[in-house]
Amino acid sequence: MVNRIPCNSAPDVQRLGELAMQFRGTKVRAQRRAIAKDYAQIVERLIRSGNWQDMPAPEDQLPDDSMPPSFFEYWSRR
Repeated sequence: MVNRIPCNSAPDVQRLGELAMQFRGTKVRAQRRAIAKDYAQIVERLIRSGNWQDMPAPEDQLPDDSMPPSFFEYWSRR
């Protein structure tokens, strides 16, 4: 069973979009890895919250090869 934590998901969902924009704005691999790590942590927090209702728009996602696997697992079950 997943431990659900209280969460106001709106700021986290907004942050995903901000991170996706930052990711697209840099070509520096180290920065992209750091952004992808932050993105993955927010995805995990949203999943654990149990309150994540809407998949982010494509422009608020990272390229598929940089998205955390848990994102695809979560949304394939919804």
